[in-house]
Amino acid sequence: MPQQRDDAPPTAVTDWAVLQPEQPVALRPESPLHKGLYQCSVLESSADRLRVTMPMDQGKLVLIPVGTPVVVQAETGNGTVTIQARVIDRQGGTSRSLLLGPLPQPPRYLGRQQPGTQARTIAITSGKGGVGKTALVVNLGVALSELGQRVCIVDGDLGTANVDVILNLAPRWNLAHVIAGEKDIYDVLVEGPSGVIILPGGSGLQELTALDDRQFAKLRSQFQRLERYTDILLLDTGSGLSRSVTNFILAADETLLITTPEPHAITDAYALLKVLAEENVQQALRLVVNRVRDAREGEEIARKMLFASQRFLGIELAYLGHVSDDPAVGAAIRRQQDLFSWAGRSRAAEDIRRLAARLLAAGGDAAPAAVSKPRSLVQRLRAMFGR
Repeated sequence: MPQQRDDAPPTAVTDWAVLQPEQPVALRPESPLHKGLYQCSVLESSADRLRVTMPMDQGKLVLIPVGTPVVVQAETGNGTVTIQARVIDRQGGTSRSLLLGPLPQPPRYLGRQQPGTQARTIAITSGKGGVGKTALVVNLGVALSELGQRVCIVDGDLGTANVDVILNLAPRWNLAHVIAGEKDIYDVLVEGPSGVIILPGGSGLQELTALDDRQFAKLRSQFQRLERYTDILLLDTGSGLSRSVTNFILAADETLLITTPEPHAITDAYALLKVLAEENVQQALRLVVNRVRDAREGEEIARKMLFASQRFLGIELAYLGHVSDDPAVGAAIRRQQDLFSWAGRSRAAEDIRRLAARLLAAGGDAAPAAVSKPRSLVQRLRAMFGR
């Protein structure tokens, strides 16, 4: 059997049965909470499973959470080999051991990753319900996807799963399952129209404050993996003025505020701006007026809101555009389809395409203070919900 040269790099193997029981291995967790290599021994192996003794460090057990990615390195007759794996089970008692399995593979629809990229995070919110916010989130996501952007919609409504309903999706899991360590983030993603990715949030986002440092580090690494496949994260917040809504807004890079021509919708949108002014929000804020008769009505409402927010609140609000009051939108919702699949040439569809193009053109207009925010969205959310 040929021997590998001493200076040859380790060989990655896919058949884990090359490792024999009682064989010593070095295990390196890919987690910021663990450093260096830990020595273990193989207990049993198969093609895609490996059970090893619990790692020790200076005579103390090293507890590695389920779901943590690890690299296993061992010496064989052919030289040094490595295995990329994750912890899928942990046994205690007299038979203390770790069971390792393959790393979860990203769904094919995610495409190719781009390491080192940071997703642009946009919160889409409204002062009240019933203004068509979630439908606009879905359709804006599709329009951005048509422009070549990789879009992920995060359903941040902590009460209901409106994105699922609008698109007739029935996800089996949501972010709460990821936080609990029951599922990988790839498991809970759902493919939407035109390649848009849906991340069902449920109550999981609010549970961020209950995580210990180990759990949080694991979740952060999972979000970072998702962001490698994403150009834009659209956060569909709940409606109203609650703390959970403002937390999502403050965690984002920028915000779209949705209103309609109805006086109570405008009043509630202004009330939300007042709350953001009290929070000293430092990000790009843009207004979209939904369900207008024509462009002039949208411009008139925007003119008044921009003036009032600057004059009385000291907030710079930009007008992104309008969406026409078009029956095609309601028809698409009743059919549980996105607007572009049902009526791609409708007035509202054309309006939303213009919004998407303007949003991309304004990509570099975020407030300077936003640069100081932590890179990870999940870090920002944890900081916000922990206040």
